[in-house]
Amino acid sequence: MAQSSCTIGPGIKVNGRISGDDELIVFGNVEGTIALQNSLAVEEGGSVVADVDVESAVIRGELNGEVVARQAIELVDGSVVTGNLRAPRIIIEEGARFQGNIDMDVQLEGE
Repeated sequence: MAQSSCTIGPGIKVNGRISGDDELIVFGNVEGTIALQNSLAVEEGGSVVADVDVESAVIRGELNGEVVARQAIELVDGSVVTGNLRAPRIIIEEGARFQGNIDMDVQLEGE
């Protein structure tokens, strides 16, 4: 089955809980919680104020909240992240701004 994605456009604001199996791409604003079996991408200009539980996350915009990823979290140059990060692999590019704690001692399911 092909992977699908959901995009929240730049003029859209979502308040509440987002959950599902698809990839989520955020160009707009999300406040609440995000729980996905797939990945999250917060694009440049996008803003997320939420606790996040995903397979992986790539942040190019702004994120405020706790992020738990089963695979990896990547903070790209220009991103602004405030909160705690928890994943087996965390990449912070030069130019990314981050304030919070990092926990990479994560037990994956099945271990």
